[in-house]
Amino acid sequence: MYIEMQTNKRIQKFLLHKATESNIQAPLAKLVITTDGKSISTLLLENNKVVKSIAIKEITAFFGKEHDEFNTTAIITYLNKIALANQIQLNELNIVMCENKGFLGTHLYAGTKHRQKLSTVDFLTHFNTLK
Repeated sequence: MYIEMQTNKRIQKFLLHKATESNIQAPLAKLVITTDGKSISTLLLENNKVVKSIAIKEITAFFGKEHDEFNTTAIITYLNKIALANQIQLNELNIVMCENKGFLGTHLYAGTKHRQKLSTVDFLTHFNTLK
């Protein structure tokens, strides 16, 4: 539980940094991660409006890690696994990292419908998969 809290605080700092950089309100910022099965798309949103695209490498770099094709493959495999387990089409799957009542969390959506809360640590572990 402690590691989850610390990881969420770190992502919250990342969102604050990106929100400040993009001149938007941090509590309204959301990070949405999707895939088409070949590549990963990461978007910064404010009030569900796309502000900008963020390279997945920026997230891993914020954690002091490097990102390469092995990481991308691991993330896509993980997203596919989540989609299958939750009976969601891969192109409808959205992972949303956002603040709710002052606490950051990671959530699974099927399109715009909330499905469940996810572990941020479990999700981010796939960003740093070893070769």
